[in-house]
Amino acid sequence: MKQFQPLLLLACGVFTALTGCGGTSGPKTVDVTGKVSLDGTPVDSGQIYFRAEDGSNTYATKIEKGAYEAKVTPGAKKIEIIGYRDIPGKFVEVNPGEKEPAREMFIPRQFNSDSTLSLNIGEDQSKLEENFELKTKG
Repeated sequence: MKQFQPLLLLACGVFTALTGCGGTSGPKTVDVTGKVSLDGTPVDSGQIYFRAEDGSNTYATKIEKGAYEAKVTPGAKKIEIIGYRDIPGKFVEVNPGEKEPAREMFIPRQFNSDSTLSLNIGEDQSKLEENFELKTKG
């Protein structure tokens, strides 16, 4: 039995080297980037959600200074956009003695909880740029 131990260790080492550890496991994703504005003004702070229409997954990323970057699996997605802004002159106490500016969500429901925005991300794409120019009127 002792004569087979070095061969067994060598076989395990070769198997590990061939199969590797880590690698590209997991679902294929597409780099999706773009800009978000409301009535022509960039959304300074918020979130954008890419929800699979079959409900299988959701990807979310921050909107900062009117732009976002996300890695999203291909397929049909429902888009939901939330934006935050400070309320001038209002503060909230987050901890005793600590005040922060009060914030409000200002993106209308038609672009988040009641969103009809959608995006189809193709299996053959590796990158996609999609801008969302939201309008409250017209």
